[in-house]
Amino acid sequence: MNLKTPADDFSIIHAWDPRARILSLMLLIASIATLQSINLAILGLVVSLGFLMVSRIPLQHAIGNMRWPVAFLLPFLFILPFSVRSDAALSISFVTISLRGTVLGAMIFLKGLAAVILAQVMLGGSSFTTNAMALKDLGMPDSLVQIFIFSYRYIDLLGQELQSIFRSLSSRGFERRSGRRTAIVYGNAFAALLLRSHERSERMLQSMLSRGYSGHLPHQTTRSMELKDALLGLMVVLMAISLKVMEAKV
Repeated sequence: MNLKTPADDFSIIHAWDPRARILSLMLLIASIATLQSINLAILGLVVSLGFLMVSRIPLQHAIGNMRWPVAFLLPFLFILPFSVRSDAALSISFVTISLRGTVLGAMIFLKGLAAVILAQVMLGGSSFTTNAMALKDLGMPDSLVQIFIFSYRYIDLLGQELQSIFRSLSSRGFERRSGRRTAIVYGNAFAALLLRSHERSERMLQSMLSRGYSGHLPHQTTRSMELKDALLGLMVVLMAISLKVMEAKV
């Protein structure tokens, strides 16, 4: 998922302290994900869309990031109406559509979509490294934070290396076909990628050690949380609590 946003789309979400933003929005996501009412699931989606508008993340950018999550959620919407049994059902010829399954599928889809949108708002307000360091300040183990940061960095590098290999193959006249030769070429390409990755990791480790890396991230001075950051976080927490209170009254 690409979480970078244009610099000129600065908003109150970007100015919000990442620690308060991550903690409060995670609580809101958990609140929406555990709702058991279709009406409140719709309300949760409306709330998430409101946060998306406030964050000023471009709509096209947000939709692009939601392609795979939506592809994962869509089967619930189309399978559950035919697989969940209930008394209230609509029969069309030999096909039976369960009302309970339809509601359940729609509820899962709406809650999942709301959670994905809020996750974009939560992580899109800062760089990946800033978010990772915020998680460290919130108590996440240093080793796990390093895994996140290094994985994010080197997955991108591996992608660049793979593109370089395929460009090299194309320049030599290679054409992808469904045959044994193509499979062999692809196998050799991925083997070369693994070898290059190992060599790069060795060079990077030596470079980090020469600069004083001792297995821990260097300490970074973080700004103190301001009153407005805490108030924004409190407002989001109250939203999460309000959804659960409304659910209890339904």
